[in-house]
Amino acid sequence: MRSGAADKRYSLAGSTMSVDYFGTFFTEAGFDFTGLINADFFQPVRILFQKQHYVSAVKLLVVAIDSIAFVEFGDGHSENIFVKWLNTYADMASLNITSEELWEHRNSLLHMSNLDSRKVQSGKARRLVAYVGEIHPDVVLDETKTGYYNLQKLISAIGQACEKWCYTYGDNREKIHSFVERYDLIASDARMLRIDVDAKP
Repeated sequence: MRSGAADKRYSLAGSTMSVDYFGTFFTEAGFDFTGLINADFFQPVRILFQKQHYVSAVKLLVVAIDSIAFVEFGDGHSENIFVKWLNTYADMASLNITSEELWEHRNSLLHMSNLDSRKVQSGKARRLVAYVGEIHPDVVLDETKTGYYNLQKLISAIGQACEKWCYTYGDNREKIHSFVERYDLIASDARMLRIDVDAKP
């Protein structure tokens, strides 16, 4: 315990939270699920991509999938909800990679900023390599041990998956309660605590 001066505790006077997302994204047509997901996840990914911070864009994109999968399925599952969400909503076949491979890619990038997860190192999964632009049709890649994916197309595929996912809330209104309960736990730029620099205790 500290001795001497009394332990003074202050509230963050002058601090403000942004308007609740329900108030921001309710329109005459109803709740704008896609607008919310775009603002919280895809807009930052696009900014990084446009600034050519491609690895950072991939990292943020897989974090977005983590978050959205949690909103959909919750936690406490024995199965991999990242893979489950992709298999449910995303067209991974069009990218020539699998959900499981993207999961291993996620693990290696987020934990070590490299391309070799433990499964990749042991030969149980292919290493994934992102690229931008288009590969010339005359170039034939050996994809036996390495999978290559177009980053822009991955971003687009996840965006389409999110759109498909958002439609499920119109088809199954009972999901909205769990959405609100779980999304309230999601941290985002729009709901960051802002401190008034002139505020005094």
